Amino acid sequence: MVDRDVLRQATVVAAVGGGFLVGVSGDYGNAAAGPSLVVPANYAFGIWAPIYAGLFSHAIYQALPSRRRDPLLRRTGWATACAVGLSGFWVWTQDVPAVELALIGATAAAAVAAYLRADPVGEAEVASAGDRWLVRVPLGLFGGWITVATVAGGGEALIASGIGAPWPGAEAWSTATLLAAGGAAAGVAWWRPVSRAYAAAVAWGLAGVALRVLPQHPVPGAAALLAGVGVAVAGVAGARMRRTSRGRIRRATGGGGGARAA
Repeated sequence: MVDRDVLRQATVVAAVGGGFLVGVSGDYGNAAAGPSLVVPANYAFGIWAPIYAGLFSHAIYQALPSRRRDPLLRRTGWATACAVGLSGFWVWTQDVPAVELALIGATAAAAVAAYLRADPVGEAEVASAGDRWLVRVPLGLFGGWITVATVAGGGEALIASGIGAPWPGAEAWSTATLLAAGGAAAGVAWWRPVSRAYAAAVAWGLAGVALRVLPQHPVPGAAALLAGVGVAVAGVAGARMRRTSRGRIRRATGGGGGARAA
C-alpha cells in the first residue's frame, strides 16, 4: 500500500521541479509593451529568483525522511504542489484565455490556502527555524507574488479574450482592481501574519505596477502605490500584534519572551 506521506513528498518535489521547467520555458514577452494597466514592470519579475530558491529549498526540506509525518507539511503539502505545479502552465495557455483564467483562479486559491495552512500551531512550530525559513517564508513569497500575478494575469487574459473595459473605462477599472487587490492582501497580511514575506512580495509587485504606469496613467499608478504601502503597513502591524499576543500568553503561562514572525 502506498504511504500517503511519501506520495505527498514526491508530489511536492515533482510539482516544484515541473512547475519551474514548464514556467521558464515559456515566452513572456515585454510587460512594458502590453496594454494592461495592472502588470508590473519587467524588473519586478526578478522576484521569481528568490521565490524558486525558497521553493526548491522547501521541496528538499519537506522530502527529508525526518519530516515525513510533520503536521505542518501535511497541512501545506498538497496545496503547495497544486499551486506551484499549475503556475508554470499560465504562459502556455495565453492563446486560450478561458483555460488560462481557470488555471489562474485555481493557482491563486491553492497558493493562499498553502500560505494560510502554514500558520504555526504550537510552540514547536513557532520556534522551529526550519519551519520558518523553509516553509513559511517560501510559501509567503510565493503566495504574495501569486496574489499580484493573479491580477496581472487575469487582466491580460481578459484583454486577450477581447473583453473591453466598460464604462467608466480602463483606468477606472484598473484603479478599482488594484485597490481591491491591495485591500484583500492587506486583510490577509494583518489577519493571518504567517510570514512577513507575503506582504513584502505583494508590496514589491504593486510597486512594480506603480513604477510602470505612473508616468502615463497617474491615477491607477497612485492606486498601486497606495495599495502597496497599505499591504506593507498591514504586514508589519499584523506581525507586531501576533508577537505581542504570544508574549502575553507566554508570560501568563510562565514562559519566556515573545516569538518573532517570519
